[in-house]
Amino acid sequence: MRFNSVGFALSVGMLLVVVLIGFTLLSAAGLVGFAADDVEVAQCGVGGPSDNVNPVQLIAENAKPLTGPEAAEVAAGDALFKGNCAQCHAVNEQVVGPALGGLTNRRPMSWILPWVKNSSKVVASGDEYAVAVFNKFNKQQIPSFALSDKEITSIVAYINSQEGTSMAIAAAH
Repeated sequence: MRFNSVGFALSVGMLLVVVLIGFTLLSAAGLVGFAADDVEVAQCGVGGPSDNVNPVQLIAENAKPLTGPEAAEVAAGDALFKGNCAQCHAVNEQVVGPALGGLTNRRPMSWILPWVKNSSKVVASGDEYAVAVFNKFNKQQIPSFALSDKEITSIVAYINSQEGTSMAIAAAH
């Protein structure tokens, strides 16, 4: 039997391509990675200078598990956020409008509800924070949404569940 070196080289090459693609997908999912990733995270100052903290693991450890109703509210908020807010907002990044992570630290729900329903009315009332946000984002008008208080609360629950996650994942890679 004769050995075909070209066929063998092609087979080995294809196998390497498949392995690299698989590793890339697993790495993107956070299931595998190089030890160098941990060094980069430590150098970015995510943990302290001496502790080698993985921010994704830190979030997972500190996240409180959601109850059934809370998980349903977050899932509903996810769908509402994607259908109404994601065109202009992200949770942890500024897009057309501000990043919404930490929203409940900046404003109470009693302010958020009327703002989402009719931001123009809140700006027209002279509310300092509303006017400042309106001016900072080039007087870009936020559409008025016909959402119920419960729907807005679900969106806020979703935002709160996502705060910091994409930044931590980006820092980890």
